[in-house]
Amino acid sequence: MRRREFLLGSTATAGLLLGGRAAYGRRWGEAPEESASLLLGDGARASRVLEVFLYGGLSPWESFYTVPQYGTPNDPDHPNTQFHLFAQQHAEVFGQYCGIAQSDWLAPFALDAAGMTVNLGPLTIPLRNRPDILARMRIVVMRHDLEPHEAAIPQALSGMRLGSPRMVGMGAHMQRHFGDLAARPEPYAYVLQPENIIGTDNTRAADAIGLHPGSARPLALKINSSQAFLTQLDRANLGDRRAAWDALAQHYAEAARARYRSGGDDLRSAALDDHLSAFASIRNGPAIRAVLGPDFMAEQGGASCGDSNSPAFTSMGLEAATRLLTHPTAPARYVNVVDTGLRLADGGGGYDTHFDHMYPQARNTTYMLQELASRINEPGEGDPAKLDLDDTMIVLSTEFGRTPVRQPGGQGTNHHPYGYVNVLIGGAVGPEQSGIVGAIGPDGTATEWVTPSELRAALLAAVGIYPFTHESFAVGDVRDVPTEHDALAWLQEHVLGRPA
Repeated sequence: MRRREFLLGSTATAGLLLGGRAAYGRRWGEAPEESASLLLGDGARASRVLEVFLYGGLSPWESFYTVPQYGTPNDPDHPNTQFHLFAQQHAEVFGQYCGIAQSDWLAPFALDAAGMTVNLGPLTIPLRNRPDILARMRIVVMRHDLEPHEAAIPQALSGMRLGSPRMVGMGAHMQRHFGDLAARPEPYAYVLQPENIIGTDNTRAADAIGLHPGSARPLALKINSSQAFLTQLDRANLGDRRAAWDALAQHYAEAARARYRSGGDDLRSAALDDHLSAFASIRNGPAIRAVLGPDFMAEQGGASCGDSNSPAFTSMGLEAATRLLTHPTAPARYVNVVDTGLRLADGGGGYDTHFDHMYPQARNTTYMLQELASRINEPGEGDPAKLDLDDTMIVLSTEFGRTPVRQPGGQGTNHHPYGYVNVLIGGAVGPEQSGIVGAIGPDGTATEWVTPSELRAALLAAVGIYPFTHESFAVGDVRDVPTEHDALAWLQEHVLGRPA
C-alpha cells in the first residue's frame, strides 16, 4: 500500500473512532470550527501591523506608567523611586532641554488593575498632543524573569525563550498566513534593523522562522544610508544574459525536484521547499526593488530635546515602514522597526541607560513618538501615504523596563523585567479597549501582568490568525486555562479587551 493511501485510510478510521467527526485540513492560521467565532472579524481585526521595538529597555516611569503617589521622598518603604528617582533633573531635562512646562509633565490616563490612576509622563507629549491616538491606546503591563538582553530580546520578540525550536518572530507568522492566502513575489513582512545594533543581543529573533518553512521568512533589511543591495535586486549586472542564467538555474532546480519524486508525485521535503523558495526569491528581486522605490532609506536627520543627529535611523526606519505598509499595489502586512534612538544610549540601543538615564530616555522616547505620530493620519485627514488606525495596529515593544532605583554609583538604571509595559495603538484596539491591562505596585514590581508569550499570541489573534498551532503557541503558553478555546477567549477579553 502506498504511504498516502495508508494515511488517508488511517485518517478516515480516526474520524470514525472520534464519533464520526469528519477529518479535514485547515489552512495555516485558520481557527478550528469551534473557535472560529472567537477570532475578530472584518472591521475589528487589524489588517496590518507596525511594530517598533524600543531596543535597550524603555523606562515606564517617565513615559507610559507614572503613578506620582509611588516613590515620593516621604514614602516610608520606597522613597525617591520610580518617577521621583531623578527628580533633581526634572526641571533641566523636561523643562530646559525638552521644553515641557511643569504643568504638562503628567496627564491622567486610566485606572490600572489595582485601582490606581496611571498618568502619562512627560515623554509621551507627542502622543498626548493627539487625543485621537490616546483614544485608541492600550497599555499592557508585562513581566518575565530574564535580565540579560541576549535572553530577554528573543523572548520579547517571539514569546519563546532562546533556544526554543518554536522561536518565531511575528513577521514569519504574518508572511506565511498572508502568503498562503495569496502568493505574490513581493514580501508581506519586513524587519528593519539599524546598522548600529549589537549583533550578540539577538535582535535577529524578529525575523526567525522557527518551525515554519523557509518561504515564511520576512525580508530583513538594514537601516542605513548606503543601500548598495538595491542595485543587486535589479539584477542589472546580468545584462542581456539574465534569461540564459534563469533558464540554467531553472534546469538545476527541476533536477533537484526530480530527485524528490516517486511515481509522478512530489515527495514532501522541507529542505527542497526551502531551496525552491530561495530560488524564487532571487527571481523576485526586480519586483521587490520596485516596491522599495528609488529613494528607499534615503538619509534623514532629526532633532529632539536640544540634540540632533544625521543619519537619524529612527525616522529613516519609520519612513520606510510607513511606505511599505501603505504601498498602493503591494502593501506589507507587518513591518518591525528596531529603534536605537536619535543617538545611542550609553549601554547600547536607544534605551539602555546604565550611567545616564534621564536625558537619553527623554531625547530618544520623545523623538520616536513625534516621528511616529507624524505618520499617523489625523481625524479626517485621509492621506493614503500615512497610517490609518482603523486598519493598522501599532505595537511599541521592548525587552524589559528600567529599575525604579539607581544603578549603584551613577545616574543610571539597570534592566528590570519584573514590571514594564508594551503599548498597543489602533487596529483591534478601539475607544472601548483603551486603558491599562495589569498593574505595577509601589515597589516597581508588576502585581498583575501579561507574559511575552501571551502578548504574542494575542497579537496573532488581533490580526485574525489562530495562535495555537504546531509552529506558534500551545495552550500551556497561556496561564491557568484548560483548553485552546478558553485560552483564545482569555486573550481576546483580557489582553485585547474584546468580549469573546
